[in-house]
Amino acid sequence: MTHNDLVKKATIWLKNTFHCRIVFSELVAYTRSGETPDAIGWVNNKSILIECKTSRSDFFADKKKKARNPNFPALGHWRFFLTPPGLIQDDEIPEDWGLYEVIDKQVRYRGGRKYNHGAHPFKSDRDSEVAMLVSALSRIES
Repeated sequence: MTHNDLVKKATIWLKNTFHCRIVFSELVAYTRSGETPDAIGWVNNKSILIECKTSRSDFFADKKKKARNPNFPALGHWRFFLTPPGLIQDDEIPEDWGLYEVIDKQVRYRGGRKYNHGAHPFKSDRDSEVAMLVSALSRIES
């Protein structure tokens, strides 16, 4: 499974499972943290960030991003990894992140924080999210 396959699966998952009305994949836009999320969607005024990982080295590199510092602004009220089966061990899942895997073309919960409609675990960088939305809207020609 390629990274592009996972990103496509993530966008479909955000639309169909989480019922996100707005979903972007790999949208390059200004964020204070410099993040370019693999997929991000919004539902009920909350954002869901999906980071797709196809290798362990990519997963460990993600930990070095500025946005992974708890004192730095980051995207996503909810944050999840989407991977092929067995890539990440349960004890490697960052606090309050969830891990989902693509198994036989289905997305399945593996460990960590599971999505629910209740309280979200993170405070999202709303200014950066608005900047992303404005950037996307500015690309639409009237």
